[in-house]
Amino acid sequence: MSTSVLIVGGGLVGTSSAYFSAREGLNVTLLEQKHVGYGASGRNPGFVWLHCRNPGWALDISLKGRALYDQLREDLPVPFEFRADGGLIYFYDERQEQVFKEFVAARQADGLDMSLIDGKEVKSLVGPIRDDVVGASFCANDAQINTPTVVAALAAGARAEGATLREGITVSKLIFSGDRIIGVETNEGNFFADKVVIASGAWTEKLMRASGIEVPIGRERLQVMATKPLPPQIKPVVYGPNATKTYSLFKNLPSWDDALFHSQIEEETGYSLLTLAAQRANGEILLGCPMDYPSEVDLFPSLDGLKALAEDIMGDFPGLRKVGIDRVWAGVLPFTSDMVPVLDEIAPGLVVAAGHVFGNSAGPMSGKLISQLLTGAKPDLDMTAVRWNRELDPVIPGASVNW
Repeated sequence: MSTSVLIVGGGLVGTSSAYFSAREGLNVTLLEQKHVGYGASGRNPGFVWLHCRNPGWALDISLKGRALYDQLREDLPVPFEFRADGGLIYFYDERQEQVFKEFVAARQADGLDMSLIDGKEVKSLVGPIRDDVVGASFCANDAQINTPTVVAALAAGARAEGATLREGITVSKLIFSGDRIIGVETNEGNFFADKVVIASGAWTEKLMRASGIEVPIGRERLQVMATKPLPPQIKPVVYGPNATKTYSLFKNLPSWDDALFHSQIEEETGYSLLTLAAQRANGEILLGCPMDYPSEVDLFPSLDGLKALAEDIMGDFPGLRKVGIDRVWAGVLPFTSDMVPVLDEIAPGLVVAAGHVFGNSAGPMSGKLISQLLTGAKPDLDMTAVRWNRELDPVIPGASVNW
């Protein structure tokens, strides 16, 4: 008999775990509380962002994950939206340029295809940007996905390989037999399996606590706007200079000056702004993102957050001041204190695959690693950095973190 596996969570990590596990002959059932792609995977701007991945495990899985997308485009039974036009972080203060020079040199040493480009080239890639842009770091390794289309393709691939996907199933607790986990309690009754995989992202901490297990995975809320469809005008995925202070890779540079990378809007609103823009194939431009750290999963944007977002975008992308806004929303990213996920069997029969703050880069590859863990195959990466028994700091709601 094949090993039976229950996967809780229908995002990138859950659906890829289901796809790769079913492909290896496991008897897979995936349970999703709403619909596949409901959580972070359905609410993010689609950055496959290697630009700022820390050297070591985070960068290693992101490089493998980026390569895996090319394979998935060939293997999955339905297409998904993917564009490999790179990514950039622009800057418009000449005092910031030395920081970017140091950053680009460090990233080149880490093996990324990175360069420093001037303002004229930035304008050629990002039409609506402010005229006084000085330059940008540009990474050719970066890409963009329409994440819900990837989740849908992975779900279709999992079904084609024999997996069962159940939507509208809310898991409330784990079922124990002695010290072993043998299933889950849900709104549709109990489900049992040889292995249970928790891939529930930002919901993981609450779900595990209900069963007496503490998993220190926090929540970071990002608020997003989408314009009406517009003619093509933004090729790469784009971050602004405010984003740099979110990353330790920048803050540890010799010339880093924190004062140069904060905006007045941030001071006035209390939000940390991850200024970003990305244009999808249908022409809509996604804009973001005010960030905060709620104590519970909160999928609603706030008026003050949207005001901060609008003011920030109007300042940096004056070409978008008059465009129509089609919709607004919020998404919640999971994270751990060391910014890499937990991918491990944390108790007999219980596997956790959660904490992916960079899920677009690492999610599908994490699913492949989970299938290797379940089948006892040699993993494609050294898993030491993502083991359960490493020391992780507790989550403090409201406290900001550095990626």
